[in-house]
Amino acid sequence: MVNKKLPIKPNDIRAKEFSKKLFGYDPDEVEAFLNDVANAYQNLLNEIENLKKKTPEYKAELLVEKAKREIEKIIQKKTEEKEQLEKKKKELEIEIEKLRLAQKKVYDRLKLAIIEMTRILEELRPNAKGEEERERTDNRSESPAKSVEKQNRESGRGETESESDSSAGGRESEQSGN
Repeated sequence: MVNKKLPIKPNDIRAKEFSKKLFGYDPDEVEAFLNDVANAYQNLLNEIENLKKKTPEYKAELLVEKAKREIEKIIQKKTEEKEQLEKKKKELEIEIEKLRLAQKKVYDRLKLAIIEMTRILEELRPNAKGEEERERTDNRSESPAKSVEKQNRESGRGETESESDSSAGGRESEQSGN
């Protein structure tokens, strides 16, 4: 500890005598002395604080306090982030559940549509088989010229082509006959 001369020593305080007046001590002297004592006491407190700041223990204590404050800030921030993430997670779980319900509805609709389409196809199959058989029997009973004409119509060749073919074929036969 630094030996600094104190303006007031404990013995000075004990030995201090105040002059007496009619009703007791002189208030100005008492007040001045108390101010000196208060100033000396304040100086001592300041010196103690300055010395404390120079000790490794005090520096370590400051670092620990600073670290505690930083940790508390981080914990608070992470707690808030956790709460936000939990809120977002709940929102996403609700959204996922909504999507699952929508998926199930679409699946059920598709299933019903497939069942309906299958039913329609099954109804159309007997009709299609019947028409195929009728066409086959029609083709067998038709003359070859009619079946060629029918095939031409189905293939997109018009009557003019078939007529020109038949007239050209007729001419060829006439020329070959000559």
